[in-house]
This record gives sequence, structure tokens and C-alpha cells, in this order.
Amino acid sequence: MAPNLDQFHSLQVIRKIDETKAIEIAQNDLNMQIIYEEKPTAVPYIYLQNGKLIQVYVVHLNFLDPEPGNYYYFIDVQNGNIVDKYNTINTTSVTEKKSPVIGTNTMGTGKGIWGDVKSLPITLLENKYYLQDTTRGTMISTYDAKNRSQVPGTIWSSITNVFNQSYDAAAVDAHYYTGITYDYYKNTFNRNSYNNSGAELHSTVHYGQNYNNAFWNGSRMVYGDGDGYTFTSFSGGLDVVGHELTHAITEATSNLIYRKESGALNEAISDIFGILIKQYQGGSTDWEIGKDIYVSRNQAMRSMSNPNKYGDPDHYSKRYTGANDNGGVHTNSGIVNKAAYLLANGGTHYGVTVNGIGTDKMSAIYYRANIAYFTQSTNFSQARVRLIQAANDLYGDSSSEVTAVKASFDAVGIQ
Repeated sequence: MAPNLDQFHSLQVIRKIDETKAIEIAQNDLNMQIIYEEKPTAVPYIYLQNGKLIQVYVVHLNFLDPEPGNYYYFIDVQNGNIVDKYNTINTTSVTEKKSPVIGTNTMGTGKGIWGDVKSLPITLLENKYYLQDTTRGTMISTYDAKNRSQVPGTIWSSITNVFNQSYDAAAVDAHYYTGITYDYYKNTFNRNSYNNSGAELHSTVHYGQNYNNAFWNGSRMVYGDGDGYTFTSFSGGLDVVGHELTHAITEATSNLIYRKESGALNEAISDIFGILIKQYQGGSTDWEIGKDIYVSRNQAMRSMSNPNKYGDPDHYSKRYTGANDNGGVHTNSGIVNKAAYLLANGGTHYGVTVNGIGTDKMSAIYYRANIAYFTQSTNFSQARVRLIQAANDLYGDSSSEVTAVKASFDAVGIQ
């Protein structure tokens, strides 16, 4: 896929549908009564399919009701056929966005999901305290969906600066962990929010009824409460918050297409940095993602050190090739996760020995590749090449770091 409008206009085809019709075709295919978060758009693109360039409109449909969706449709301009489509909601009635609270910066405290007390930068206005932090970037703010499926909801407030009620816990964790994630990227890479320009970071908690997921919808983080049996609130895990906000960075940089290998790479990047953010805060180094959102806290969603533990592949020869989960984005991420783990920690895998370079260097290489070299359609083999280039930039062509990147991908069968 290439957003090249010169090519778009030079291809000798007759456009038989316009943007409005393309949007209609996509809406009819979805067949839902949708309440949009953003107005649907249709943008001309060149789509590469089986070696052939096709003129298409890329239709974007973003919504939360009746279920979360951030769809991209590729509509052939000649015949209106749907060439491709995918949903980029990144998992883990339009409501007017609320204006920021203009008040005084102060501090409060609150108890998180697991009863730990956290310090919270908040805002005081007219004897009310709001979960709004204006000390990081432009703003970090946290909202309450009140178990409805409409966002942003109502900005969280209290008559005291102590947020210790059980209903507060999901908001306390979301607010605090978003701040930690901001700090990690600012202190490690001098990145100012996901767009590197201080973009506001908004979170909504208590989304839906017993909703077992969290996602970045293109403008905010949204967290379900979990079912109370397997999962607790999805804002209760720092690695989960870091994972989802890393999707925002990927969207603002490489914009990896959320399907097949590029989508699995997208997921792996979020897993890698979710774990690194937890480690930055002094958390567990067991390389397992999502333990703190399980009621039992003795299982996880994925393991980077041993992807097989949760049914994910640890070698390219074992990759999932079906159509489910956008082509296995949450499954095949295990292959890149294992490569990143080996790069940081070292080890022998499928007979290939990797000399680890530590988490700091590993993170620098993956971060640089994502912001400088990955493109929308980067697959695993291309990711190898671009990560080698990033290591070369940072440490030199003949460095042990470059050698380690090559070995880490050899170990998981990616050439």
C-alpha cells in the first residue's frame, strides 16, 4: 500500500465511485447501527495486491457503539469491490469531549486495584479535586464511563484529595500508570507524549459491563472492569497500560498495519515496551505480560521468555497462518517477543546462541527501528533488516550489538 497521489492520478482507470459511495459500501458491509467517534473519511490510495497496483479509497470508520471498532476498508474505485479490510482496535452516541479543568496543581493519594497507595498529581478547582495532571506534557486526565459504552465519560472528581473508595481504584491505577508511562518515554528517549509534541493523554475506566479488555481507540485509552472471575480491572497492570499507550506511539510513527506480520510486530513492540515500563518502575522481571489484571495473579496473557507457556509460537516455523485475530497478531507476536528477550538476556534457542546486550540497549534498538525504519507494511524479515540498521546507527556496523540482533533473529528462524 502506498499513499502516492501522483500514482493515483496517473493510473489509467476510470473511477466509477466517489468518496461518499465508498463510505456507504463500507458501512453496508459492517451492517451495524453505529455511533461514530469521528466522521467517516475516504482517502485515495494505491494498494499493491499480488504485484498489481490498484486505485482504492481507504475508508476509515471509528466507533465504540455497539462494540469498539477502528476499521479501515480498501474500496476499488472502479467497481466498488472491497479489496481488503481490517479492524485496528488495539487490545489488550458521540459524547462531547470535556474541556480541561482550569485550576491549581496539587497532590493527592489513592488506592489502586491491589490496595497499594499511590501519589497522584491532580487539579483543585472550587473545592473539588480532579484526576487531571498538567505537570506532564499538556495533560493527563482520567474519566469515568460509569459502565456505559460511551466515552470520554465524566472527568473523575472528589470532594477530598484522597481517592480510597473501591470504585476509585481503576481510575487511580489508570491515572498513575499513565504518568509512569509518560515518564518512561520522556526520561529514556526524551519523547514528549505519543506524538512527541505533548499530546494530551486521556483514559476512560469502568467502560461497559464486565468488559474483559483494554484498547487504544486512536485518541484515548479505554479500560474495562473485567468479569471479576478471571480478570479484574484492565487498568490495574502497568505493563497493560504501557502496552496500550505504546500502540499510540506506533500509530504516530511507523503506523504498522494491524494484521498479519506487521500487526504481530505492532503487538510485539507494545509487549516489549509494556514489560520495560514495568521494569522501569521496579516491577517484576519475569517477562510475562498482564499478570496484574488476573484475579489470581498466577497467570498472564503472554510470556516473552517462553511464548509456548501460553500457546504462542517461539519460532517462525511454528507461526500461525490462519485468518483469526487479524492473521494472528496476538499469537505470532510471540516470535518477535522471544527474539527481543534473547537480545536483552542472551541464551541458546533452537541451537543458536545469543549473547545478551541488556535491556537498555535492546530498548534503544527497538525504539529507533519503530520510529525511524519500520513502515506500515514491515514484515518479520524486513524488521530484522531494520533492527540491524538501528543497531548499526547506535553502536556501529561491526559492533557486538549488531551481531546480537542478527543472532536473536537467527534463533527464532527469521532471515
